[in-house]
Amino acid sequence: MPEREFDSRRRIAGYRGGVLNALTAVARAGAPRVTAVPVTERESWERLFARVEFPHLTQAWCYGEGKRAQGWSVERLVFQDEDGPIALCQVLVRRFLGLPIIARVNRGPVFLHESSSREVHDRVYSALRRRWSFGRRGLLLIAPALPFDDASAALLRSAGFRQRRPGGWGSALIDLQRPLDAIRAGVASTWRNRLNASLKSGVEVRIRDDREAFDWMLEGHARNMAVKGFVGPEVRFLRAMIDADPNSFRVVQGLIDNVPSAGILVARFGAHAEPYLCWTGEAGRRANAHNLLYWTAISEMKIAGCRAVDLGGYTTTEKYGAFKRGMKGDEYRLCGEWLAI
Repeated sequence: MPEREFDSRRRIAGYRGGVLNALTAVARAGAPRVTAVPVTERESWERLFARVEFPHLTQAWCYGEGKRAQGWSVERLVFQDEDGPIALCQVLVRRFLGLPIIARVNRGPVFLHESSSREVHDRVYSALRRRWSFGRRGLLLIAPALPFDDASAALLRSAGFRQRRPGGWGSALIDLQRPLDAIRAGVASTWRNRLNASLKSGVEVRIRDDREAFDWMLEGHARNMAVKGFVGPEVRFLRAMIDADPNSFRVVQGLIDNVPSAGILVARFGAHAEPYLCWTGEAGRRANAHNLLYWTAISEMKIAGCRAVDLGGYTTTEKYGAFKRGMKGDEYRLCGEWLAI
């Protein structure tokens, strides 16, 4: 491309960006002011979180309590305008000598109405940015619950954020408002064939929510990390998260010859659920137990009244990602990491 043409396009892009920012500023100035109000009462947070249209586990109360066990402090904010609450945000804060040095938002803020307009999103992110203005609360790192597209990038830049890393969390949702037969018919044929084989293999499924089952699941997870040499969620974090809200967790066990050979820890948060942790022994792999346990989790969460199961994040290149992608959920990807000082 000739240098003159490149410069011309760059000027046009800069002009358009300036116009967009100017129009955003005008709209923001004329809109009702959004304020961020700290929340410390769990009942208030849970009542509002139950109304979130597209919740994420990382914004659930129990997740914050799990991170507290790892040395983070937790700040929970409700964003509201003159008509009442419109969004929630759980912020994890690291302190040094009592002073905040870094704050982290993972898949937030979450909105009470997913159909909220661009203007509402802009006002909420601007209010979040104002709270961390001039470095008063340290560095703010945020992985927003916004789709990976140009509109999200423009919104965040207009609110004062800078991109740190593009292309963030990717996962898929299984819509539980459909009949189970339709969900099962929609999975990939290979995935369904393995589910059928597991059903015929005699794998016994148990759903538990007792302390012994949670301990069994965490011990299996720790052993799995040691044997396979990968780093997953810390056991102390998991234990604190479960202890904070044991009624929101279930262990789905797969038994072969009465021996537990595979397991999934399912977390329920708001209107969604997520298979958060899993491990499978050699006998479980041979019997395709994982397919049966995932299917059981989907069925149980539908009965429990959840609107969707989030498959818990994956990439399309990893082996486990291929397993999850075979379930043919509605895929989504978030807009990466951003920062503000």
